[in-house]
Amino acid sequence: MLPSVIALIVDEDDREFMTQLFLKYQRIMFSEINKLISDQWDAEDILQNALIKLCDKVSLLRDLDEHRRICYVISTVRNLAKNHIRDNHVVSICSFDDDNLNLSDKISDGTDIDNTIIIKEQLKDLASVWNMLDETTQCLLEGKYILLKSDAELGQMLGISPSSIRMMLTRSRRKALWLMQTEKGEI
Repeated sequence: MLPSVIALIVDEDDREFMTQLFLKYQRIMFSEINKLISDQWDAEDILQNALIKLCDKVSLLRDLDEHRRICYVISTVRNLAKNHIRDNHVVSICSFDDDNLNLSDKISDGTDIDNTIIIKEQLKDLASVWNMLDETTQCLLEGKYILLKSDAELGQMLGISPSSIRMMLTRSRRKALWLMQTEKGEI
């Protein structure tokens, strides 16, 4: 069934484009939301909000190549799901999808528990300022450290030279660190 937000689009070409986009990516969108949100009612709300945001960006979506379009759609639904977690005061460090930071695994394999706790605290701090970061910074940090993309893949995704990615990542890390320190009152 087609969401009402798409059916309400006045321009027929835009409505058709968004209908096709929704039909093509709806499973991916639900999958990404369900990785972070277990409640189906909340997942439906997040999907509706994502579609509203995407409908507002229909001209941008038309101009993006297929790879960048799917990245944009996925980033939109992930960010809205993360906003939902934050706004509803749900503490979910697993939203970073990092199986390597599972505390029980670190204890069982003998890794230093103190370092694991420090990493988890840093991730919580990052989660608290994530939505204050601009979209490019989020995309870079998520692409490099969560999705484990190479500099070449990040460069292709953002339409810039891979050699520029290293400096952009440095600036992105500094920006995130500055916000985390500011939020904690360390600056």
